[in-house]
Amino acid sequence: MTENSTQRLDNRLAAPRPISYSDQVYGRILSDIVSGELTEDGRLPPESELCQRFGVSRPVVRKALSRLRLDGLVETRRGSGTYVVNRPSEKLRPADLTAISKVLRYLELRLLVEGQAAAYAAQRRSSDALALIVRAHTRFVDQISAGTFRPTGDRDFHMAIAMATGNEFFVSTLDHAKAELSDFQTITLSLTKAGSPERARSVMQEHGNIVESIRAQDPVGAKIAMEFHILQAKRRLTDRSYEP
Repeated sequence: MTENSTQRLDNRLAAPRPISYSDQVYGRILSDIVSGELTEDGRLPPESELCQRFGVSRPVVRKALSRLRLDGLVETRRGSGTYVVNRPSEKLRPADLTAISKVLRYLELRLLVEGQAAAYAAQRRSSDALALIVRAHTRFVDQISAGTFRPTGDRDFHMAIAMATGNEFFVSTLDHAKAELSDFQTITLSLTKAGSPERARSVMQEHGNIVESIRAQDPVGAKIAMEFHILQAKRRLTDRSYEP
């Protein structure tokens, strides 16, 4: 392979993933759920009706419904149809709705990668690496307390933990060009900003628990604390009844 063809391949791989038809259908159905047009425990229209409404094929609709099921938003009841089981917050911006499918797929990766990263960070961290984590946490707390809610503050905290592993691939995996950590945090922190003070305090406490486990060089505790934080982030994103 020539240098030019290699560069073209690299450029294609680095290019942003276009929003697929199934993600668009996902976003449209999710918008109806968030707005209340599709109520909790309400039944979705049949697949044929969804195909006609969105002008797409049945496989596209089925893929969108599959993602909604995997994300815990709908369930299929044999012989009855597909029903809404969770409603995300009405505070989500319309622009976020199509992105949520990608964000939740990324959460699955983060649950695996960041849990283990926190465990390694607890085992391997140097005093300098711990100081970097603590500084990032302090800045994040200051921002939350001031109501500024900057995604970069949350990102810096998580990336400091990834760097403390001493393995550069944890860092590159979290900040991959096709799913940057800041994309996820822009959406989740917008909910924290719009939510109650208890929600903001919960996020800060979850971060604090991770820091203390890493400080104590407790890999099991660090892994549990990080996985709990990510699972709570998913719950805050997909279930409006959950507070904080």
